[in-house]
Amino acid sequence: MIRERREQDLGRLADMLLELPDGPGVLAGRSPRTWLTEIEADLSWVFDQAPVSVAPTRNVVGHVQVYRPPADVAWVDRAAEAAGVAPERLLVIGRLFVRRMKHDQGIARYLLKEAVGQIAAQGQVAVLDPDGLALVPPALVTRLRFAGDPPVLGPLSG
Repeated sequence: MIRERREQDLGRLADMLLELPDGPGVLAGRSPRTWLTEIEADLSWVFDQAPVSVAPTRNVVGHVQVYRPPADVAWVDRAAEAAGVAPERLLVIGRLFVRRMKHDQGIARYLLKEAVGQIAAQGQVAVLDPDGLALVPPALVTRLRFAGDPPVLGPLSG
């Protein structure tokens, strides 16, 4: 189940991040905890493998955040232009990763689709943050119709 991230989840998430093959490269010298908390996110979710009746537990296996694009970063303007919207209409999906395990891509897809749904419900356009994109399965990016550099959700309707 998806639930809000809690402070108690950060240790487990940091350990998971270091275990991922692309984790150290994405961190680029930052501590996992810093990478997870350095952005003021509109939402920070985890995937907890516990049933709803038992959650929250420490059995967290995935993470995603949605946040406003950073100011004065070139990729934000490229994404807005590709989407045909002002940068203010973008919401970023980032810090998406799932522990390597059976069904990990299904969990990543679920987290990503839920984040996209939240963004669409606000009338905004989803873009994937290049900082951490190496942790997102490329097939998932394509399957959900993200395209470009950075990947923007498309095709857009109005």
